[in-house]
Amino acid sequence: MMVKYELKRIFTKRMNRLLLAVAVIISVVMSVFAVTSEWYVDSEGINHETPDAIRRLTQDKNQWKGELTGDVIAQIVADRQEIARDYPDDVPDTVYGERIQAYSDITQMVDTILGGDEGYSPGALQGITTDQAKDIYSIREQYIEQLIQKYGDTPEKQEFLRTQYEKTDTPFYYEPADSWDNMRLYATTYGIILVVLIGFLAAGIFADEFSLKADAVFFSCRYSRTKAVRSKILTGLLMATVIYWVGMALLSGISFAVMGVSGFNTPYQVDSPYCIYNMTFGQEYLIILVCGYIASLLSASVAMLVSAKTHSANIAVCIPFILFCVSPFIGRALPFGTFFQLTPDQLLNILNCAREPYIYQIGSLVFRQVPFVMLFYTLVAAVFLPVIYQCYRRYGLKKR
Repeated sequence: MMVKYELKRIFTKRMNRLLLAVAVIISVVMSVFAVTSEWYVDSEGINHETPDAIRRLTQDKNQWKGELTGDVIAQIVADRQEIARDYPDDVPDTVYGERIQAYSDITQMVDTILGGDEGYSPGALQGITTDQAKDIYSIREQYIEQLIQKYGDTPEKQEFLRTQYEKTDTPFYYEPADSWDNMRLYATTYGIILVVLIGFLAAGIFADEFSLKADAVFFSCRYSRTKAVRSKILTGLLMATVIYWVGMALLSGISFAVMGVSGFNTPYQVDSPYCIYNMTFGQEYLIILVCGYIASLLSASVAMLVSAKTHSANIAVCIPFILFCVSPFIGRALPFGTFFQLTPDQLLNILNCAREPYIYQIGSLVFRQVPFVMLFYTLVAAVFLPVIYQCYRRYGLKKR
């Protein structure tokens, strides 16, 4: 009953309702951008930037669906080299639509493998032979050994990296994953918006009694220091959960309904061959959503804690914004790279974190960046809850 009352207080405020309406509108607008941000070139060289472009693009790329064996890659490399010889200056749109477009993901993968630690190297495949193309996975393994030596500055780290790389099977299985690739950026961006919104809404849960000058009445009630405080905390968590997952469900539902879900099981290594995370495009998207949810819970917990301590919603609103929006810019300006690789904003930066082999060691324990921030900030959000409870329920007791 108390939770229902607290939720009603949040959602009946005109400003809060306006912000929620704006969040819904943003999710719809971003869905429209997502489904129209890709283009498809037909066999006549005509560029189509329509909502069905990704489905048509997927259908075209499906001719290469299956295992990317050495022979398949050699065939693609040979065709791309032939096109480069026939059209040294500029490839016609008709040729791109008929041939290059269908295997563009695969040529990009080959160029990235050949780039080694430098990453994507456009046109690198033009400098290899057909036999080298057949051995593309051997070339990848050679670069992996170099990466292990570079990032593994201890025997434990080297063994850890080697174990992670061995978990990825070759040859890679390919199925076009343009919809998942496209949605990663939109889900990340919308996640930031929702996290800041949730922090704003949570900031008033514990500060309202003071802003309304009703704190004396509230703390004089029978369950004000026990059940009422627990209800406020539960309200914050419930509010964060509902707003985040409804928002993400709306964004994802609209977008994938139009674009399709092809490529859920495509290994992420097709996009980033030297990734140390053995996952698919679909699994990466789910990790992005889960990390965003953890960030939402942390945002709500931090906002509630600050407002319970300071009795000010204005101060409480600023903290989540600083943690998730300002911190990334500070991290780029200050020479503390390792520290800022583990700050809360990384929960909303999985898109970039997955591409880098960030590993850390404490004693003999070696761990990766993404699992660490997921576990650590889940625990931090959980630890904040009893602190919020004790902080708010003890208000005014020392004065008596």
